[in-house]
Amino acid sequence: MTRKLIGGALSAALMAGAAITPASAQVPEPIYQQLVKIGQIVDVGCTAKLYRPLMPANDYNTWWAPGAAAPDASKAKLYPGVTIARDQKFGANARDLVDIFRSDNMGSGKPVFIYVPGGGGNKLEQQVREANAFYDNIGRWGVKNGFVVVTVQRHQGTNWDDGGRDIASAVDWVKANISKYGGDGSKIVMTSHSAGTGPTGVYVGHPERWPNGVQIKGMIYMSGGPIPTILPPGAGGGGGGGGGAGGPQPGATCSGPVNQGGNQGAVTGPSAAPAPAAPGGGGGPGGPGGGQQLTAEQRAERDNLPGFKKTNVKVMLVRAELDPGVSGDMTAADKAIHTTLCAVDGPNAKDGTGHCPVMFYAKRHSHVSEVFAFDSPDTTVSQPILDFARSVTK
Repeated sequence: MTRKLIGGALSAALMAGAAITPASAQVPEPIYQQLVKIGQIVDVGCTAKLYRPLMPANDYNTWWAPGAAAPDASKAKLYPGVTIARDQKFGANARDLVDIFRSDNMGSGKPVFIYVPGGGGNKLEQQVREANAFYDNIGRWGVKNGFVVVTVQRHQGTNWDDGGRDIASAVDWVKANISKYGGDGSKIVMTSHSAGTGPTGVYVGHPERWPNGVQIKGMIYMSGGPIPTILPPGAGGGGGGGGGAGGPQPGATCSGPVNQGGNQGAVTGPSAAPAPAAPGGGGGPGGPGGGQQLTAEQRAERDNLPGFKKTNVKVMLVRAELDPGVSGDMTAADKAIHTTLCAVDGPNAKDGTGHCPVMFYAKRHSHVSEVFAFDSPDTTVSQPILDFARSVTK
C-alpha cells in the first residue's frame, strides 16, 4: 500500500486490516502520511476526503437530498440508536440553529455536550460534498458515550461581543430546553474549535454581559485562541492559518478547493452555508486582534483574561501536532494561558482543578483531523476530551 491512498482506496485498505485496531486507537498510518503531505495548514476539503470513508454511509444528504424541496421523512433515521432534532431555533437570526442528538432510549438527566464549530460557523461542513458528514460524527460519538449532544450554528456579528452573545443565547436555550431531549441543563460542557474559540472565549471571559451569566461546567478549546491578549502584541506564538506563498496550499493533495471558506458542498435547507465570507473568530470588527485601533479603555473592556481568572468553568486546551505554526509542543499562547491561570491558584495549583487548565497535545493530528476523527476507531483526541467532559459533569 502506498502513502498516496485516499478516498475509496484508503477505505478498502483500512478495512483490509492495514489501519489501526481498537487497541492501538491512533491515527491510521495511511491517513497520517497524507496529513503530513497536506502540511501544517487548514485544508478542510482534502482532510474530509481522508476521513469520510471512516464514517457511516448515511449523512445529512441521505435525509435531505441536494436541491430537494424538502427532506425525506422516511430517511430521517440516519444512525442506529441515535435520534436527531434538526435546526432547532435558539435566537432571532436565521442562522441561530442547533442540531440535538440523543439516544433512542432517551432517559433523563444525561450530561450535555455542546460543540461550536470553527470556520464560517456551520454545524455541517460544506466546503466539499465529503465534508457534509461532519459534525454529525461528534453527535454520534457523544450519544454513544452517554451525552446529549448539541451542535451549534453560529454567525458573524458586528460588535466585538456579538459572538459571545450568540453563544450565550445558545447555551441559555439549551439549559431551558434540553430536558425535553433527556439532558440535564445543569451539567453542560462545551467544546469549540479554531475560529469558534473566539466567541466562546468572549463568552467565558465576560459573564457580566449575558442575561444569565456563564452556564457551563467545562470548556474545551481546540486549536484556537480564547484569550487573544495573553501574549504582548506582535509576539506571535498562537499558531497561524498556514498556506502562505511558497508553502503547502489547500487542495493541492486531492485536487480540492483552494478557498477554505467555500461552499462547493452546500447542503439544502436551513443549515445551508451562506456565500463565502472573510475568516474570523472574534465577535466582529474591532475585537481583540482586529484591525481597528483601540483605546486603552476599549482594550481593557474587551480583554477576556480577567473573566477567566474569576470563572469557575474548568478549562482544557487542545493543540494538534500539525496545527499551523506548531513545532513539537503546545504554543507559547497555550503555555501562557496555563501559567497565568494556574498562578491564580498559587503554588499548589493542579491541572484540571481550580483555574488551572488541562493541556493536551494531539500527536499525529492536524488542525482539521482532530475534529473529523470523532466517532472513528482513532480515539487519540476524543478519549481525553471524553475523560475531561465526564469529570466536569459528574
